[in-house]
Amino acid sequence: MRKKIIYGVIVSLLLLAVTGCLASAPMETQGGYAPREPVAEKEAAADWDRAEAPAGDGANYADEELATGSVAERLIIRNAWLDLVVPDTEEALAEIKDVTNEMGGYVVQSNVYQSGESKRASVQLRIPAERLDEALEQFRGLASEVRSENVSSDDVTDEYVDLQSRLRSKEAAEAKLLEFLDEAEDTEAALEVYAQLERIQTEIEVIKGRMQYLEQSAAMSSVSIELTPDELLQPIEIGGWHPDRTLLDSFEALVRVLQFLVDALIVIVVIVLPVLVVVFGPLVGLFFLIRAIVRRRRARKIE
Repeated sequence: MRKKIIYGVIVSLLLLAVTGCLASAPMETQGGYAPREPVAEKEAAADWDRAEAPAGDGANYADEELATGSVAERLIIRNAWLDLVVPDTEEALAEIKDVTNEMGGYVVQSNVYQSGESKRASVQLRIPAERLDEALEQFRGLASEVRSENVSSDDVTDEYVDLQSRLRSKEAAEAKLLEFLDEAEDTEAALEVYAQLERIQTEIEVIKGRMQYLEQSAAMSSVSIELTPDELLQPIEIGGWHPDRTLLDSFEALVRVLQFLVDALIVIVVIVLPVLVVVFGPLVGLFFLIRAIVRRRRARKIE
């Protein structure tokens, strides 16, 4: 019984050291990113790193690692989106796939669909980040017009460094729990330590998965391309008459009429009806009350 109490106290102290500041730690969410670790865990990770450092590094080890962030260079995720007008959709799509394969990338998704008598297409690619600008230049060269282009950059270095720190902290806690598990002499204490160990190991896998996702996203840029054939953008003209313009004007007029009707309905429901209820409600109630009294008196006279 005494051993059970001792093991229980040890496990409780360990949990306080690992998660004691969790309630006061700032919460941060980004695409499934778990909350930032408490300060206590970061200090534990720093202590663990100093213990593992080679002799002679001294106190400069943690400061040097903090300055470099354990990342040789910035971790940047770059993605691009293009809307291209091309002479031939299928030919342009084949060229885009060839360029992608030649640069060491791959096609994630490709769709070709009929639009009248022409074909449009959309394709999503993964291109090595260091060759993204080169690939975009070649894709633009396939188009007769670039209708829209967007290239975004997201610096995830801070998040990655923070994940590294959290991972070290979790692995240090895992090592301690494994020691306690080896020293456990009864089933109850072993089960209690094992439950905490299982939770820590799950969190480690989540952190590693997020780090791997960031690494892969930074290494392979995502490129989305919309392809529209030239003929779809040519204006329709018959003997000087532009039916497409007439159709567009008709839709605009219909939208204006519907907008007026919806606005009028909102005014009636929000303003007119409440005013009518407030003003005429008491009068209507008084009218029915008087009529009921008059009918009752007439009924009494008849009796």
